[in-house]
Amino acid sequence: MIGPVLIVEDQPAEAQALYELLSWSRRPAVVAPDLRTARQRLLELRPTVIVLDLNLPDGDGLAWLRELRARSFGWSLTILVVSGRADPDHIAEALLAGADDYVTKPYAPRELPARIAVAERLAALRAGFRWLAAFRPPLPSQGRYPSAGILVLRPSDPRGSEHLLSEWACWTRSLRQENGLPFPIPDGSLLGLFPSVARALGALRRTNHGDPPWRAVLHIGSVSVGWLEGPGLAAGAMFGEAVEEAIRLAYLLPAGIWLITDPAYAALPAPPPARPWPLAAELAGLPAWEIRMEEL
Repeated sequence: MIGPVLIVEDQPAEAQALYELLSWSRRPAVVAPDLRTARQRLLELRPTVIVLDLNLPDGDGLAWLRELRARSFGWSLTILVVSGRADPDHIAEALLAGADDYVTKPYAPRELPARIAVAERLAALRAGFRWLAAFRPPLPSQGRYPSAGILVLRPSDPRGSEHLLSEWACWTRSLRQENGLPFPIPDGSLLGLFPSVARALGALRRTNHGDPPWRAVLHIGSVSVGWLEGPGLAAGAMFGEAVEEAIRLAYLLPAGIWLITDPAYAALPAPPPARPWPLAAELAGLPAWEIRMEEL
């Protein structure tokens, strides 16, 4: 669930203008005119985004920013500094203290909601990196894997990571039984890398197809494998054009449909029964076949 935006701003006119701007963007928001109120709102409302002015009547906003980032929950927050100061040293100090972005006043009406959206995407990636660290798949080495089998599994009803944990565990077992490397994605999807498309298809065959139905895309291509590193974090990552194509196609699928792209289908020694899915080429520019699940 997306929490409210906490606006920490002591100037009533500016706070009201930002509140109305976010309301127009259909984002719930609450205003705190000082740090004391901001601390209370943080505990009561659990905001996911904080828009923070640094010059506050009862304290230093920059010091509170450092304090938040030092707490265990602090990195789950998206924090944007909004200030009238535009000197580079001050901006650099705020960013190094942990701000996700720095917006100078005055700003265009559409600028701040757009910057919040970008910062939230980065926060989602940070959360995804934590899941990657939790799974710690054993990577054979760093480098490129030509003609790797790529499997994207996307839940048709994403209801939060807690609900998906048991389903992730079920899929992960199937992936690993076929020598696959599982990579959770922040939106609840799973990505798997296999030595071949046949291995990825084997992982689909192994799994019980219960409710809720998952969307699946089988693809093939060259994939880069590397490491994501940060404080206390070391986990595998895979990326590349083929991965991006498979993920894009998975987002377009209706619930329960399993697809195999044209080059992946041609790479199978014994392709399963399938029928063309014309929308794949039309919407994603990637011709694909719908796999008949009852035949698997």
